[in-house]
Amino acid sequence: MASTTTLIIPDLKGKRVLVTGGSAGIGRATAIAFDANQCAVAVLGRRLERLDAVASQLKHGVSIVADLTKEEDMKRAIKETIEKLGGLDILVNCGGAASDEMWGGGEAAFIAALKLHVTGNLTLIRAAEEELVKNKGAIVNIASVVALIPQKGAMFAYGVAKAAQDKMTKDLAFEFAPKGVRVNSVLPATIDTEVFDTVSEKQGVPRADLLAAFAPGHAMNRVGQPEEVAAPIVFLASNAASFITGASLLIDGGATLGYWFNRNSFLE
Repeated sequence: MASTTTLIIPDLKGKRVLVTGGSAGIGRATAIAFDANQCAVAVLGRRLERLDAVASQLKHGVSIVADLTKEEDMKRAIKETIEKLGGLDILVNCGGAASDEMWGGGEAAFIAALKLHVTGNLTLIRAAEEELVKNKGAIVNIASVVALIPQKGAMFAYGVAKAAQDKMTKDLAFEFAPKGVRVNSVLPATIDTEVFDTVSEKQGVPRADLLAAFAPGHAMNRVGQPEEVAAPIVFLASNAASFITGASLLIDGGATLGYWFNRNSFLE
């Protein structure tokens, strides 16, 4: 396991941050990282008890219960966040999943994947737009390396949705740049989150074995930790990245370097 150090950027102190998917995984690590930078943080998700468990660990944390696939929830969530935090400076769209309804290559899987990762995020961004423009804020979207790596079978719809999400990031960055709002994406590869607990239970395979099986797909021969994604998110949201917008930052341990081909090359 890699050791991680929390990134501290002084200009973030006092910023108001909304993190979707904030109850677990990358979202939870991101909320904690912003809290360490003395930000006020709202964590958004569907289950209050899990959100409260995270918010209680933060110095200035609040819970926002909402469903990313419901338009009215998104509008209410932004209003509630602004009321509870006194404004909004940074929006981090961590909410997302490769849920059972997205598996396969049928129409229903594509609709479910796009609704959560594209239209859901877009609705939230539009609801927050006025406040973010007023505060010259920043948006960071969490896409995935599957936006770049061809997929088949179960991950097909999820990968297409993540590619669309990353394209949306660039389009919004172009639109918002004259308004003083920066929009960027991070594209993680395999990250050690609670999803491995679920898969381990379903498949009856030890969690450690699952992580070991995924490790060789990365040139660094390991999976990433949530904190290793949170730190670049904090950077992109800060003034340290003041001239960066429309970027797609790979956080993939070398997964997209053609590692499988290079490792097994007949030229060696």
